[in-house]
Amino acid sequence: MTLAIWMTALSVTLGAGAVPAQLPQSSSSPPSAAVAQAAPPAPPAPPGTVQPLSGPSILRALALTVEGNQLGRLGGEGPPRSTLPQAFVESVRKALTQAGSRNDAALQSLRATFPVSGADIYRLNCRSCHGPTGAGKPPAIASIIGPARALSPAQHEAVMKAAGSQANPELARQLAMHAEELLRERLAKGGVTPKLPYLETMPPFAYLSEQEVVVLADYLKELGGIVAKGTAVQTVNQSAMRIGEQVVRGTCRICHDATGMGGGQAMMMAGLVPALANLPEQMSLDGVVHKVRHGWTSMAGMAQPSSRMPIFAYLSDEEVAAAYLYLAYLPPQKPK
Repeated sequence: MTLAIWMTALSVTLGAGAVPAQLPQSSSSPPSAAVAQAAPPAPPAPPGTVQPLSGPSILRALALTVEGNQLGRLGGEGPPRSTLPQAFVESVRKALTQAGSRNDAALQSLRATFPVSGADIYRLNCRSCHGPTGAGKPPAIASIIGPARALSPAQHEAVMKAAGSQANPELARQLAMHAEELLRERLAKGGVTPKLPYLETMPPFAYLSEQEVVVLADYLKELGGIVAKGTAVQTVNQSAMRIGEQVVRGTCRICHDATGMGGGQAMMMAGLVPALANLPEQMSLDGVVHKVRHGWTSMAGMAQPSSRMPIFAYLSDEEVAAAYLYLAYLPPQKPK
């Protein structure tokens, strides 16, 4: 059964462009509300915790524009290469049949966990900028092949031998550990905004958890061609809600602000980029899936390949649907 049938069921339940009921909230404030408001703010949620999106797009945060750069445009239009288990597909489809009428059950379905590999962590968070092979587009978008190979002690030993020196296993191990520390720092803090606009700039990915970074590093080694045969693939437990969040944070947010102007198709036809908070209210699920995976289609039924929005054909229907449900159930928030 195709996802289109499930999306049709959701449209019948919700109506095109409608959103599921929001997460339950208290109907009244407790007597101690004034005291609570004066209390220090709660500490930020640890990385890996599903949180509502907030803040400007990555391009806006880096003082870049949609035109003139390749951020978010290098993912390619190849077929989906998802290795997510069938449990993910089933959880999304089950949530779609429950959304609107049984929202608590839908949320429970979206929170069920399953193992996810580094290949999918990379595809959802890195591929749109670094491409399917990790080559990027230097100098603005650096290749990650070199840094990936630096994660291997054997690679450092090979370099030592090629330079005519004796291999030093302990030094090679330390160099590999340092490379992994640099990777973690890069993901947590991003790149320093350069003075020259044509040089590399990378946003932070501080929302990735420790284990997500571990399995991502494993896959980067595979891209770098330094994985030993027979090496077991590490995984991290994820939920469909977390997958949807990563699609949004790692792909959609490159160009789209969390909150702000809406406008749907008319706004996009005018060359403006709508905020993600408005998407579930102004576009149906099947419309979003089609636009993300196939591009915008005009009222005359003609595809518009010149649309400013790239096509993300490597995302599956269910992954886009998970992103849509993430935005609907955890609406983006204005920065505090």
